[in-house]
Amino acid sequence: MAKMLDGVQEAVLGNGLKVITKEVPTSPAVSSWVWYRAGSRNEYSGITGISHWVEHMLFKGTRKYGKGKIDLLLSKHGGSFNAFTGEDHTTYFETLPARHMDLGLRMEADRMQNALFDPRETESERTVVISEREGAENQPAYLLYEEVISAAFRVHPYHNPVVGWMSDLRTMTREDLLWYYGTMYVPSNAFLVVAGRFDTAKALERIEELFGAIPPGEMDPRPIPEEPPSTGRGGWLSGARGTRST
Repeated sequence: MAKMLDGVQEAVLGNGLKVITKEVPTSPAVSSWVWYRAGSRNEYSGITGISHWVEHMLFKGTRKYGKGKIDLLLSKHGGSFNAFTGEDHTTYFETLPARHMDLGLRMEADRMQNALFDPRETESERTVVISEREGAENQPAYLLYEEVISAAFRVHPYHNPVVGWMSDLRTMTREDLLWYYGTMYVPSNAFLVVAGRFDTAKALERIEELFGAIPPGEMDPRPIPEEPPSTGRGGWLSGARGTRST
């Protein structure tokens, strides 16, 4: 493990974005990952599932890259890409041939601040996330998992499923999504990880050019509730706290 960490460097831009780099000279590719501290633990009744929904919307177009353009360009240049949402984070990544590293960085900098949330696309995506929820409900293992976490965490938002509760998916609005995006998808709530074949000094200079001017943003001051100690057998949840972060 120690050897894997050799050469890892960290820097923090003026707007709070943490940048972690590791040069791998033998690699033919560069992989760029943007992690936002935005997951189901940041949600509450009325907006459960919002992190996952916003994740989807950032593939639906920005001011610079229209709908489908991100997928098209990354595929055209031999890229592998995706995103995922969990309890503590939402993450986007692109792995591209080293010579196309700049493409992934440009796209992530753009959708950190310029996602469109077109009203029609937003409503269309509602049906997609509801369908995902319904698909999960067809799996007994998922239903068991949902019952377990709901019972295990009585107060902390971990009791909410990442996909959200159906009642919230049906009633959330575009304004809710825009508020969450503007609050959580900000440099001060994110870090960028880049690994592969590149020159660190030049990469940091380019990252500063692309991300440095983005306003740091102001986080939602609402505290995450603290889970009370478990009184169950063995106290296996004793001391659980709402402070876990990526």
